[in-house]
Amino acid sequence: MDNHQLTKKEKYLIRKQRKEQERLRRVYRKKIRKILLISLPVIIAGSVIFLLINYLPKENQSTNQGTPKIEINPQEYDAGTVSMTAGKVQYTYEIKNKGEGDLKISRIWTSCMCTTARLKVGDKTSPEFGMQSSPVFWSQKIAPEQTGYLEVTFDPAFHGPQGVGSNIRVVYISSNDPKNKETEVKLITNVIP
Repeated sequence: MDNHQLTKKEKYLIRKQRKEQERLRRVYRKKIRKILLISLPVIIAGSVIFLLINYLPKENQSTNQGTPKIEINPQEYDAGTVSMTAGKVQYTYEIKNKGEGDLKISRIWTSCMCTTARLKVGDKTSPEFGMQSSPVFWSQKIAPEQTGYLEVTFDPAFHGPQGVGSNIRVVYISSNDPKNKETEVKLITNVIP
């Protein structure tokens, strides 16, 4: 229908309807802005508090303020010849805190996707770590003279026939030891079909 065919009353109702729609849009935009102005600072403040509680080094929150010292035994393990068909190879390394302050392990990752690791300290077991899976906010404390156990698992069949031969897999460990911020353990194998 063309505008010149509309009656005055119809034109009036259309203008009134458009004005009401525009008013509702303004009200809606105003409500959205108000919600954003209120919720955005709350989200930002919550994020900052979460990061402060979970991410910042907790050495200062500890009752034990001495210097930690990581000691891993052994640094390297030779599993010898392993068959691809025999299943996964597992070995446990000891991580001791030989220092006077709490040792905080903040990150663990592996050199290859065929290798995973878990850290057990007391009754706490970490998530499984791999080459691409290291939770950002995870950490584990090892008290002075306490021992944690790093369970490393290697899957000799992961790479198929291309994985046959000598292999060295590395697990990297980040800690708050001032002289050893990043250390590693090695798992050596000779994979046969």
